[in-house]
Amino acid sequence: MENLKKVCYMVTKEDNVATAMADIEEDTVKITGDIPSEGFEVQIIQKIPFGHKAAVRDIKAGEPIVKYGAPIGIATENIRAGAHVHMHNMKSAYDFRSALLDPETAHAKDIEYKVY
Repeated sequence: MENLKKVCYMVTKEDNVATAMADIEEDTVKITGDIPSEGFEVQIIQKIPFGHKAAVRDIKAGEPIVKYGAPIGIATENIRAGAHVHMHNMKSAYDFRSALLDPETAHAKDIEYKVY
């Protein structure tokens, strides 16, 4: 099993942040998740607490913070790849679609899924 202190989980390939699977110090971490290929690595440039987000690429001030394939906030300053992303460098951006997500499955309730 991989050392979780060296892993961040990225939910979709559209995300620009990944979640720390343990407290992470400045180090190179593997980005895993529902993304193409075997993942990739990012150099973490500051401590990321367990469950918090790390930028997987540079994010410009005013750019959406994307997690779960949906905007969850807006960068309030330029954020370097590997930096801690939290309320000190982002603000909330309520996504109206988040109110339409089923809390059990995280699927959008406004989309009809058909089984053939």
